[in-house]
Amino acid sequence: MGDFKVRPIKDNHDRSLVIDYILDDIKAMDILIKEGLLDKSYPKVGAEQEMCLIKKDLLPSKNALDILDKIGDDHYTNELALFNLEVNMDPHILKGKCFSTIEQELLDLLSKGQATADQFDTKILLTGILPTLKYRHLKFDYMTPIKRYQTLSEVLLSYRKSDFEIYMQGVDDVIMSLGSVLFEACNTSFQLHLQIHPDEFVDQYNWSQMISGPVLATGVNSPLLFGKELWAETRIDLFKQSLDTRTSKNQMRHKMPRVFFGSNWIKNSASDIWKEQVSRFPVLLTSDNFERSTDALKQGKMPDLRAALLHNGTSYTWNRLCYGNVGSTPHLRIECRYLPSGPSVVDEIATFMFWIGLMNNRPENWPSLMKQQDFRAAKNNFIKAARYGLNIGFNWYGKTIPAQKLILDELIPMAEEGLRKRNVDQEDIDKYLSIIVERTKSRQTGAEWLITNYRKAQEKFNSNAALKYITAYTLDYQNANIPVHEWKPIDVNHYFHQLKDHHWVEDYMTTDIFTMRNYNNLALAQSILAWRLIHHIPVEDDDGNLVGMLTDGIINEAVEKDLKPDTIIEEIMISDVITISSKETIGAAKSKMEANGLSGIPVVYDRKLLGIITTHDLSAYKADENSGHASSDNS
Repeated sequence: MGDFKVRPIKDNHDRSLVIDYILDDIKAMDILIKEGLLDKSYPKVGAEQEMCLIKKDLLPSKNALDILDKIGDDHYTNELALFNLEVNMDPHILKGKCFSTIEQELLDLLSKGQATADQFDTKILLTGILPTLKYRHLKFDYMTPIKRYQTLSEVLLSYRKSDFEIYMQGVDDVIMSLGSVLFEACNTSFQLHLQIHPDEFVDQYNWSQMISGPVLATGVNSPLLFGKELWAETRIDLFKQSLDTRTSKNQMRHKMPRVFFGSNWIKNSASDIWKEQVSRFPVLLTSDNFERSTDALKQGKMPDLRAALLHNGTSYTWNRLCYGNVGSTPHLRIECRYLPSGPSVVDEIATFMFWIGLMNNRPENWPSLMKQQDFRAAKNNFIKAARYGLNIGFNWYGKTIPAQKLILDELIPMAEEGLRKRNVDQEDIDKYLSIIVERTKSRQTGAEWLITNYRKAQEKFNSNAALKYITAYTLDYQNANIPVHEWKPIDVNHYFHQLKDHHWVEDYMTTDIFTMRNYNNLALAQSILAWRLIHHIPVEDDDGNLVGMLTDGIINEAVEKDLKPDTIIEEIMISDVITISSKETIGAAKSKMEANGLSGIPVVYDRKLLGIITTHDLSAYKADENSGHASSDNS
């Protein structure tokens, strides 16, 4: 909805008017299909590349608009957050060396973007969810200051009547809320487009649903959110929850989320998709520049269908129907929206080719095969792929087939045949599909590499530092355009010297900490110190605010004074607690400890405890510094 001048719906008359325009657009779509007015020429392909912007310390930048103003290239456009940008690729006819051409064009555009970003000490990174992204980066001042984003956020919140809530389970759990749609900004994607012959749209769309699970399984690259291990492709569930207007208070009957896979195979027409959306989801926004599309057709003009497209832009299918009216003849496309950005450009083009190849080799007997495949089984394939990547079995026409076997033995040969049907260059086919083969054989997707190396880095560093190191490695491999199945394990000392000036308290603080409530007693405090062999216990109130600090010295003094075991710790704790921000330098933490005679300082954000940094953590930093120097000297 980027080119729409949108506004909230003012009243019931305003709502009725936009619905009337949407219904007229759907009638016009049916006329376009029935009368053969849509493009039936040789198909074109295209892509949209979303990206993250990061600073020298590998944390999100906020200068997307500065870069956009400077770059002077219409391929680039803004996104929801100031730490994201998007490149819209030119379409190409599906034949010959179109894929290697697209790869080179994307590399050239990214190089141009990076040259501009360098002027702002910023790096471009392709990744599904930026590993170093933190909850504090979702504050409202990180939203791109464009009216339609704020309007959409306010309207969705008004429907929810409460903040957006995220609850995800994987190896770890994430439970949090936010008063805007900026959870959506965590996600960066590589979105694929394929022009579809209108007479084949129903079968092609259903086939795109069928292959979604296997294609996604090969491309998962988003296993982390705020340092938590969640799904192999966390974007899928996060995007659904980030725009969900449903709440636990209104679930007495079934309601679909606005981000959804689908409810069944479509049966009659491309317009079935829009009909379901307008039937299920309230209209959120309107505009003052709609046209009466059926009148335009009567006048011999091709309509823009702007009202239907606006509603389509506020309800989100993973395989989206797109209508384009560029040139003399409008066309239909399917947009594949579920693939993440990264790990490298060559990886993205390989997955792009895999999808296009499959889309161009739909089984001839697909309508009868579809009857053997329950739609919910296809949907479950998609959800399992998002959760576990290649480590699953797919329900394929009623049989369970391991992901590796299905992809290697059936789908890759099918994709190759589909590409040959379109006269795609054989050298390109061999280059890109071999990447899918090796990625599948090794099971080293982007998600698998990130999780394996995140865990390895945490053997030596805390989670924040580990996230920085895997991000640094990703950036280097990406800049070399190396496919992810060839990425090596990280050397945990390699980047220390390079990042030495960008290590903050959060990179060395301890985050797995034991706390107490201010109304707990001395006996419990004494026991926790003894059991856990620790020297500090932060004290919180019931709202999670830091209100005090206990040390082993305070506890020992209390015991020497023969204070009763049931003494409330609020009576003996340090109430005037010296704290530090997570964004302070290691040197600042050391100076504050020495100046106040402390062995540990709580790290807080908005009165909430993030961690604690101690003299032991400073010693670990010094040891890493020495090790980092040694690694740098030997490199």
